[in-house]
Amino acid sequence: MEKSSYVVFSGGSACNYILDGFHKTSSHDVSYILGISDNGGSTSELLRVLGGPSVGDLRSRLIRLMDTLDENTASIEMKAIKDLLSYRLPADKDLQKVRDEWALIVEGRHSLWNDISIEKKEAIRGFLTLFDFEILKRAHKRFNFCNGSVGNFFLTGARLFTGSLEAAIFLFASMTGITSVPTSVVPVINTNQTATIAASLANGETLVGQCEISHPSPFQQKRKNGACTPRKKRMNPIDAFSYFEDPINITSEPKAMDNANLFFSKHIDEKLTSPIDRIYYINEYGQEIYPVPNPKVVSQLSSKKALVYSIGSLYTSLIPCLVLRGVGNAIVQSQSLRHKILLLNGTNDRETSDYTAIDFINAIASALNESQRIDARRAFYHPVSNFITHMVYLDNSAIPVDTAAIERLGIKCVRMKGALNSSGEPIYNEELFTQVIESIVHI
Repeated sequence: MEKSSYVVFSGGSACNYILDGFHKTSSHDVSYILGISDNGGSTSELLRVLGGPSVGDLRSRLIRLMDTLDENTASIEMKAIKDLLSYRLPADKDLQKVRDEWALIVEGRHSLWNDISIEKKEAIRGFLTLFDFEILKRAHKRFNFCNGSVGNFFLTGARLFTGSLEAAIFLFASMTGITSVPTSVVPVINTNQTATIAASLANGETLVGQCEISHPSPFQQKRKNGACTPRKKRMNPIDAFSYFEDPINITSEPKAMDNANLFFSKHIDEKLTSPIDRIYYINEYGQEIYPVPNPKVVSQLSSKKALVYSIGSLYTSLIPCLVLRGVGNAIVQSQSLRHKILLLNGTNDRETSDYTAIDFINAIASALNESQRIDARRAFYHPVSNFITHMVYLDNSAIPVDTAAIERLGIKCVRMKGALNSSGEPIYNEELFTQVIESIVHI
């Protein structure tokens, strides 16, 4: 039987639940393409103080991939490294106590280091100390270590040292043994800059940042309802340069230090005021920009045999990867992609309230057609079957699925038995998922 290979567009959380399903197939040849526009949780604090791309989803996937390693490779030391890099500082303790615990980690005196050999300890600690140094240089910004991820700190330190996000991922993978399998984690944009997405709603409203679109914090909700002070206006470039030249503004503690995105709930599903019309990238002044994808993304689309649009947030995890320049054309023109598979979510969320399966399909096709507009100077209207050949859905899905209408679009519908999570919501069964994905790619 010919071995399969996959390129998977996904976010950082939902796909982790079905990740083993890909690695139980006849091949471990899987490339995960992840966005770098997340601005929630401890990532938001890194962006506020240090800037740069978001690394939270990348770290989450790298840590999760450690579970796919052969049992013979997963030594006590590897488990200790995983425990260290997946560790989060407390979110509910006094700030000084959290800082003290971070000092124990960065100085190598924390119990998390106990089972890690001296050479690997010092290699990892080197990047953590560099990260700590960069934070100290910006002491006036008062970095909040609460809920901070040690893995995020390591990736950030490695990126700052090498000047390369991909080099930081390589170092992380090398430390954790992930390079021993033909699996790769690829940032959808290879940059040292912050990537920010915005959503244009059908009613003309604009939401800025992944958190505000997908999981607004309680502070943002209050601000929206008028209970808090209004959002700080964006500066134009001239005013920004004038502002930061003033020594008072460099050393003072701005009111914006309060990070509304540091603590948020992924379970807040308050409906948007209007459906999302489109997702796009913006620069720090709020102007729309058109980033190009990481060349490795196009390379993977040109060499892998199956493309998978994973479960997860449609507009904040999946579509930010698809609207990048040329991604749609790369998918259409690929000579290697035999199957293009959409994994339909089991339920809708805040971003997709009242969506049907066809709405998901149309949103993906629209984003991929839009990705070709900027270079071609005209709109493209490739049929959806050029982007999606199969759609997998759960038999207990809460999302309406009109199989007859979907198959008239040239997409084959594949039904699989769903399970239920602890909240009673439909989810994918990992073992059944492996069987279904294998049955599709080996047709």
